[in-house]
Amino acid sequence: MQECYTKEERDMIKHFKTDPKKGLSDREANLRLIKDGKNLITHKKKISKINIFINQFKNPLIYILIVAVLISLLIKHFLDAGVIFAILLLNSLFGYYQEYKAEKSLELLKKRDALHAKVIRNGIVKQINAENLVVGDIIVLETGDKVPADARLLKIFSLQTNESILTGESSAVNKECKILSEKIPLADQTNMVFSGTIVTYGRGFALVTSTGNDSEFGKIAKSLAEIKTEITPLQKSLSLFSKKIGIVILGIIAILFLIGLLRKLNVLDTFMIALSLAVAAIPEGIPAVITLTLALGTQRLIKKRSLVRKLSAIETLGSSTVICSDKTGTLTSGQMIASHIYTDNQIIGVSGEGYSTYGRFSCSGDTFDPKRIKKLLECAWLCNNSILKGLIGDPTELALKVIAKKGGVDINFDRIDELPFDSQKKYMTTLDQNGNKRILHMKGAPEVILDKCKYISYMGRNILFTSKQKEKILKMNTRMAKNALRVLGFAYSEDGTEDNLIFLGLIGIRDPLRKEVKKAVHICKKAGIRIIMITGDNAVTAQAVARELNLGTEIMLGRELNGISDIRLKHLVKQIDIFARVNPEHKVRILKALQENGEIVVMTGDGINDAPALKKANVGVAMGITGTDVSREASDMVLLDDSFSSIVLAIREGRTIFDNIKKFFKFLLSANLGEIGIIAIALLFGFPLPLLPLHILWVNLITDGVPALALGADPSNKKIMHRKPRNQKEGILHGSLSFLAFVGMLVTALVLFMFFSEFPFGIDKARTIALMTLVMFELFLVFSIKSGKENIFVGFFNNKFLIFSVLICIGLQFVLIYTPLSSLFGLVNLGLFDWGKIVLVSLLGIFILEIRKRFLK
Repeated sequence: MQECYTKEERDMIKHFKTDPKKGLSDREANLRLIKDGKNLITHKKKISKINIFINQFKNPLIYILIVAVLISLLIKHFLDAGVIFAILLLNSLFGYYQEYKAEKSLELLKKRDALHAKVIRNGIVKQINAENLVVGDIIVLETGDKVPADARLLKIFSLQTNESILTGESSAVNKECKILSEKIPLADQTNMVFSGTIVTYGRGFALVTSTGNDSEFGKIAKSLAEIKTEITPLQKSLSLFSKKIGIVILGIIAILFLIGLLRKLNVLDTFMIALSLAVAAIPEGIPAVITLTLALGTQRLIKKRSLVRKLSAIETLGSSTVICSDKTGTLTSGQMIASHIYTDNQIIGVSGEGYSTYGRFSCSGDTFDPKRIKKLLECAWLCNNSILKGLIGDPTELALKVIAKKGGVDINFDRIDELPFDSQKKYMTTLDQNGNKRILHMKGAPEVILDKCKYISYMGRNILFTSKQKEKILKMNTRMAKNALRVLGFAYSEDGTEDNLIFLGLIGIRDPLRKEVKKAVHICKKAGIRIIMITGDNAVTAQAVARELNLGTEIMLGRELNGISDIRLKHLVKQIDIFARVNPEHKVRILKALQENGEIVVMTGDGINDAPALKKANVGVAMGITGTDVSREASDMVLLDDSFSSIVLAIREGRTIFDNIKKFFKFLLSANLGEIGIIAIALLFGFPLPLLPLHILWVNLITDGVPALALGADPSNKKIMHRKPRNQKEGILHGSLSFLAFVGMLVTALVLFMFFSEFPFGIDKARTIALMTLVMFELFLVFSIKSGKENIFVGFFNNKFLIFSVLICIGLQFVLIYTPLSSLFGLVNLGLFDWGKIVLVSLLGIFILEIRKRFLK
């Protein structure tokens, strides 16, 4: 039934074939459950274990390695094929393990949030699993309940709900049962309650009108399937790299084959040698090293309460240029705090965090005795329906109870009567009795309260209220509102009527910033990352929060977005700092415009309204505590502590990981270019091969692989968050080509020199010396690459894993030539003098590299 908020109650009951007093029978409910399905969000098919595993192979580098396996089998290099296949399998299993573990953690979060619902069945109120609700059920709602399905209100008692999870607005919504006009936004459908929202005050009965995917919650979740996931910067870089390395490999085969033809070698033998060397030259360790490096990053982040669901998301975070952040619960705590009082022509500040009842009252920097405003605090306590123990009720009323408790309020009144708050009259009154004394307490919109008051309490005396005084208080009300405070006025009457009301003062309530947010925003600015606030809240509050965070205050409202084209929006998003009063469709449009401008966008959020944008973003970051199942499933990362600072830590981690990936790319490729150069020159001039394909495979897998992996654990540069995000048009080897060429030529020269100097003593010894020179040079090279543009000794000992890995590799070389393995590889034992020459020549190569650094710095 469309637009239920516009229908008569009797028409609703007739349409859904239910009874507002007795509800549905169990039999009818079961039939509807079979017909319509469970009240669950099933916006996407659950990812199976096999799909998670298969997804590990969706990498251009993996495709090249698969081709390498096939070629190795073709030329009967079964050892090569077996080793490369083993690497592929281990890489995929490790990636699978990390992502599957993340999905299981997400499942635990879901189980934590399992819902129950109170429903009338066969005339009896019973509690059932919310997933078994059906349309036509009559549900009972009470303070603290999470609404289990979309429903039309039938009967209410001062009902209020918090719909921030759906609309983004933190203020409680006052509900009513009257019929509403057509085509009004979700936030104004006050005779409806929506799945996933919270009852903050009152109680009521409602008719379930839609469940599961048909609910407003479900519709947004369903729209996620239509949003395409963006390819990550790392995937773009690897894709480009894979294409280039594919071309290089084909070039190697062609050049070596051509050399063989020029030298009139056997055509088939030459082709097989070219193929085998091309396969051996592929840096097959790269996918495994990348996967393990990203996995190490996920482990470091999980210790900091951040659950990464997709490994590639970490590096993408490091590339981010814009963070689109929700306000409520992300930049702010989502907890209302009464922090300012205006009375007796003075502003009183009240310290304290969250719902702690400890705080200091101060005025003009001096301690203020709250006993002087005892009556105001009593009014805040008594004209209130929240329960401090258990934190039950509207957050605004809880904030008032907390400030009263901070002021030492301890009173024993009995409530005689109550006039609940509603959106028309904009105030609430309670009639309270202490002994024979009856006192009326009132709170509400300041302008309404002021109009009703005849007197004002000033310095302990009640005096007649003048229009000048009222005007001054209204100005203060405006001033407080512009500082992101929700302001309430308070009054009381000692005769128990509204005829002689005495104005007590104003209390300003705020949704405070998370304590770590200011520092996080400052770090982001230093790192060249722009922050845009996207919120469903009003413009005044959003701008006040932005000012407090030192963000820009250029603002655009959701209704303005409706009237502009996508092309115009692409231009505007470069200037707008805040988008307020927006809906989910607006968020996706904003993200699309930013991405079309070349931005790498991170979206944070917790509500169902954030889910489409979380999926559309390059990295979606959901909240683990306040977040919904749908927002978590749409995200790439979940903050288990909802801490904004965790995003900055993740960005830092991402930048560090990319730096380390770039380091081991330089390390692996520079060495491989040298290996290719050695073989190419030998073939060109008709020399015996200094290295066999099996030797090159050994170097790539063992000597290159272990140190390269250790580079993934390299700590971040202290100034890593002081630099701008990297240019996305730059490949992973940007700025490294001259280095790669230089090292390639240097390796070729050193190894060939050692090979020919030992050649008179036998081919096997010459190859052993050549292989060991190549290995030792690469093990020293890894430290030169690690230090970047600095000299090799900067941070030499800050990566113990790297030092340990180099020692392991040296040990493996001894195992290789001093055990029976040497005969398999065609190697011989070396003496102490041989090792001295190898180390000396290797160090000479590193010295040349360090001199080059100094001249290029």
